[in-house]
Amino acid sequence: MARRTLFLLVMLLVACSRSTPVAYYLLEGSVTPVKADSLPAKSLRVARVVVPEYLDRNGIVYRVAGKARLMVAQFDVWAEPLGQGVRRVVREELAPRLFANGITVTAADDEGGDMVLFLDVQRLDGTLAGKTHIETRWTLKNKHDEILCQGVYADEETAHGNACDDFVRAQSALVCRMAEHLAGIVSSIPVKEK
Repeated sequence: MARRTLFLLVMLLVACSRSTPVAYYLLEGSVTPVKADSLPAKSLRVARVVVPEYLDRNGIVYRVAGKARLMVAQFDVWAEPLGQGVRRVVREELAPRLFANGITVTAADDEGGDMVLFLDVQRLDGTLAGKTHIETRWTLKNKHDEILCQGVYADEETAHGNACDDFVRAQSALVCRMAEHLAGIVSSIPVKEK
């Protein structure tokens, strides 16, 4: 009996000593990058993206269905800060759409630009096997810091599946659709030189 108990104890310790591997996630864009030998004269810079504190963490945050409770995944984490991921995907999505309208999206670290897009993400969460939501307040300014236009973008996407992969795929789709919407707005704004 003692040997059996000892064997079970050893097996339990071995099982507990194995750690669950951490899965790293990135938001993904949906368009191909721009290829060009020369760039348009007008430019747009996407400023650093602001995200709420409850989302500004390594673990992927999701809601518990029907409750006001949030869960932070311990082993499903972002490979980059969420604000940087949103900024990267928005830039990737805007670049080919605006290029066709004579506007270059500048590199992430560039300062200046004829226009600057500010994004303040209010919400980018949802349930694992349900609706995922985005709400972002956006402001477009010219290089003289004058507001050209501003608004709120809100949308939802169903996460098809009960895994973080499906949840992140839904979040990526929302960020891509937001960028597509913003591309239409930016393209319609005339940039006046002063």
